[in-house]
Amino acid sequence: MTEADITSAGATRTVVLIVTLEITAVNFYTGYVRYLTERGWNVVVIARSAGRLEQWAAGEGATAASIDFARRPAPWPDLKALAATTRLLRHLRPDAVISATPKAGLLGTLSARLAGVPVRIYQLWGLRLETESGLKRTALALTERLAMNSATQCVANSRSLAAAAERLGLAPEGGVTVLGAGSSHGVDVERFSPDGEYSLDEAANRFLTESDAELRLVYVGRLTPDKGIECMLDALEICERRGHRVAALVVGYPDSAAIMARIERADQARVLLVGPVRDVRPYLKAAGVLCLPTLREGFPNVVLEAAAMGIPAVVSDATGAIDSVVDGVTGKVFPVNDAGRLASALIEFAETPALLRSLGRAARERVEREFRQSHVWRLQADNLEKQAALAHSPAEKGQTPAESGS
Repeated sequence: MTEADITSAGATRTVVLIVTLEITAVNFYTGYVRYLTERGWNVVVIARSAGRLEQWAAGEGATAASIDFARRPAPWPDLKALAATTRLLRHLRPDAVISATPKAGLLGTLSARLAGVPVRIYQLWGLRLETESGLKRTALALTERLAMNSATQCVANSRSLAAAAERLGLAPEGGVTVLGAGSSHGVDVERFSPDGEYSLDEAANRFLTESDAELRLVYVGRLTPDKGIECMLDALEICERRGHRVAALVVGYPDSAAIMARIERADQARVLLVGPVRDVRPYLKAAGVLCLPTLREGFPNVVLEAAAMGIPAVVSDATGAIDSVVDGVTGKVFPVNDAGRLASALIEFAETPALLRSLGRAARERVEREFRQSHVWRLQADNLEKQAALAHSPAEKGQTPAESGS
């Protein structure tokens, strides 16, 4: 879509949502875009289109523009994307820009500053630098500081993530906001319901049917070292040595040859590699517990989805993950990379099925109370409108929204 094709459609306020990839926009903003339009906002979504961005946006009552964001660092393409985004924002003259994901968070927020957009919200969904070192960590820290300094407000999707950003010197103390209990977009508690009927694929169904496991576990996420999968596999071996059988479904997109090799070396009678799926609900429902041994997160959505289905989680105490579970109430928390502690938690679950049921009920109640999608959307929309009002208030001229006490 060209710049001339994107208009305000009669709305008095315009907000631009920027993420790196089309799939992120579809997965995270479906429903929320429509919600913003119903509250009187003209919404434009910017991302790298894979062919369906414009049609999806139209279905949400919005418009879309494709910018060729490169997911990984690429100086010349990044400069071109920065220039294209700045030019588009100068044409649109929006009231607010909300940018998220590492690449779009940086280029979108910086473009908004160059274009003079009065409200520039950087949504911090995670810190890649936490699992990096050396020059790469330094470079990532510099880009995060640039994104946050270019924003009028930084909103993290978890309290531990906000604390990490401040502890690492990426933002001043008190400089990162968390809305409610956190989360980027909440969870649809009607779609993710413990009462739904779901069908497993044939291979997963056969694996679980033939297994003599005391506990069924599911992992959902990218298959990458940052997710701590090796710790989980080590814990499964420890359980086996201690005389407890745990069967694991591993669901996700392969993103590391080393991790794939490790999964292939695992006991195939105990671990089934499912791969990527369109609908995770059957796999969550089939398990007794979700395992997320991650090394870093922003706020893991899959824990909320499992919780909404009455499935508790055992998670590491990594940034972001620790916010997703109330230890001993909605699941269990173990130290990062501590396979022994993870194994102990799994054995406790295997020995006390009633505990799993109790944790699952509490997990569902917490989601309904704090992370229902409509509740998270309302918090975000209210914050957007507050920032817009502050930016246009004569009493606040000369101050950013953050400086005025938001």
